[in-house]
Amino acid sequence: MQRKPVVLILTSSDERGGAAENYAAAISADGRFNTVVLGEDKYGAKDIFGKHSKAAFRADKRRLLMSGAASAGRLLRAGTCRGRLHGRNRRVANAVKRYAPEYVLTVTPYAQAAFTEAKRRAGFDVPSVHAVTSFVLPGTDYPAYAADVYLVENADVKEELVSRGIPSRHVAVTGLPFDAPRVTPAETEDGKQELGLPRTPTVFVNAGGRDAVEILGLLADQGDIINIACYAEDVKLLAALRTRADRAETRSNVVLITRKDMFREYLLMSDIVITRFEPSVVYTCFKAGKPVVAFGKNAEEEKNVAYLAERKLVMPARSDIDVVALIYKFMQTDTASEYVENGVERTEMFSLENTANYLAAYSER
Repeated sequence: MQRKPVVLILTSSDERGGAAENYAAAISADGRFNTVVLGEDKYGAKDIFGKHSKAAFRADKRRLLMSGAASAGRLLRAGTCRGRLHGRNRRVANAVKRYAPEYVLTVTPYAQAAFTEAKRRAGFDVPSVHAVTSFVLPGTDYPAYAADVYLVENADVKEELVSRGIPSRHVAVTGLPFDAPRVTPAETEDGKQELGLPRTPTVFVNAGGRDAVEILGLLADQGDIINIACYAEDVKLLAALRTRADRAETRSNVVLITRKDMFREYLLMSDIVITRFEPSVVYTCFKAGKPVVAFGKNAEEEKNVAYLAERKLVMPARSDIDVVALIYKFMQTDTASEYVENGVERTEMFSLENTANYLAAYSER
């Protein structure tokens, strides 16, 4: 039996939201290709992924994403050696040789930059597809702009790529790789009952560190008119959230979620979502029909939030205290319906299945 052709998907530890696995599942379900997903722990410079792996990864990422020989030279002298770069290039080339993919799909700038460098140095000619998993094109010029095809969320990102010299026919507007079912208000109420949540409006909080603690406290102080489901990504944050929740007059309206597999379930059964900007969370809310309050913690995140806010897709929170006012605005006016419809309309024509069909057609050209 002749084996199916392979699509090799490269990702890295700075990926958020499971984009690589989502693409892999959709491509495999299409039935025309097998998929292999590799993170930088497999193709990267293995000698740097040890005790100081996070710092080494950041240094390697900086070197790859900076343009110019002078910048690279400064990083090399700072502790990155040419042998390590050779090792990464060799491993990428070996993966290409082993799997003989129809194309390579990259879902992070680091993965695309690593593939681009290896392709240039090893001399293989396998085409690459790069997925831009954000709403705004990152402002820094980096080697991601060396792919054969780009998957982007919107026409504005496409226009920006075209302005940088990418042919329009090489950029496809496919949405983001985060599917979710549309959840009606009636289904939300049924879902709350199954999860043991009160019928009062449920606010899902996805934030980190001090922001999560402050937001939880502000919402808990509103009393039992709001039910709060707050995600704790680690034990330290969980302890801080519990301490703050215990100080609230109504402790019973606070649910702390610690399991990643429960994140999506509570998110989909909420009425309003407060989140630090994460493309996967925001896009899932658009698909599911959830109004979103979003905030950024760095320049790139803030740029994405501002882009979405201008289009009335999210409410931007510039400080923790803003969150309470925005929650009441969603609860007491027709604003929530407007934002929900904007999000649903933006995403309803896109799906992972459609993206898989597009990629299959691309590979057959």
